[in-house]
Amino acid sequence: MKSVKHRTSTIFLFLLIGILFSCNKHQDQSIDVFAAAGTMLPVNDICNSFEINQNNNTNRNFAASGALARQINAGAEADIYISANKQWIDFLIQNNLVNKENVSEFAYNKLVLITSVDNDVYIDFTQDFDIETAIKDKISIGNPKYVPVGKYAKQMFDSLNWYNQIRDKIILAKDVTSVLHYVELGECDWGIVYYSEAIKSDKVKIAYEIPQNLYSPITFYIGLLNDCDKNRNLYNYFKGDQSKGILEKYGFTIQ
Repeated sequence: MKSVKHRTSTIFLFLLIGILFSCNKHQDQSIDVFAAAGTMLPVNDICNSFEINQNNNTNRNFAASGALARQINAGAEADIYISANKQWIDFLIQNNLVNKENVSEFAYNKLVLITSVDNDVYIDFTQDFDIETAIKDKISIGNPKYVPVGKYAKQMFDSLNWYNQIRDKIILAKDVTSVLHYVELGECDWGIVYYSEAIKSDKVKIAYEIPQNLYSPITFYIGLLNDCDKNRNLYNYFKGDQSKGILEKYGFTIQ
């Protein structure tokens, strides 16, 4: 009888240790941040600052907003998601992967047309302008199906009835950073990116700020997918004054 009690106590002790170990392991897990490619520089700075101040580690995954949202929907573990438009946040809300109460506007931006520093481009943003003459070879935008900056660019083209005229000359990129690289490498005459993306490189110049009445307001959103103390601390940190200063440093607008 004593032996049975001893074995039972031993089993209970091991189970308790296992539970405690599991809890501690869970508490020590890093925070997984999935963020739109165009936010890479400020998000890295904000996460680095958070890690120093809060003693929590973060893992960061950068890609097009649509690609990240589809990864999450397919089962990828993410604690915080930053999207470059509302469409992909709504996609996660509709699939019960984030509560709308845990979603906030994060930052704002604008579209610019970039070209290599040794290239000159003339464009008149009117329907009467012959857009084909402004494209000697190819241009690049993000893929409108998955890349918000591409969706905004297509809105601009559609507003001016340009898209069908030039679609054969468009290289669709996987994210906004890829658009920048195409132009940096001289593989495209020009490209359309966020202002914050354009100022990252000394190999391109901003030829034009695209009139903002030609596309929807560019709003970045942040969502808290896995609500626990450490994740909410980072979520709130992203919305704090220090983070706002970092975003402004990299060309984003804060309201």
